[in-house]
Amino acid sequence: MPAFVEMIVQKIAEAAPIQNSVSDFVAGVLENTANKLSRFEQRPDDGETTIEDIA
Repeated sequence: MPAFVEMIVQKIAEAAPIQNSVSDFVAGVLENTANKLSRFEQRPDDGETTIEDIA
């Protein structure tokens, strides 16, 4: 295998865990956002909802 092909294969192998951790991070952010939206939608509408209530 030529050296540059071997280097590319090695770099891809090294990047795989980074890609997985980024995917896990994005999935976690989306899940967290969905949970917050779900809690917000389930709140009774008292007309007093503020940004602080959402966070």
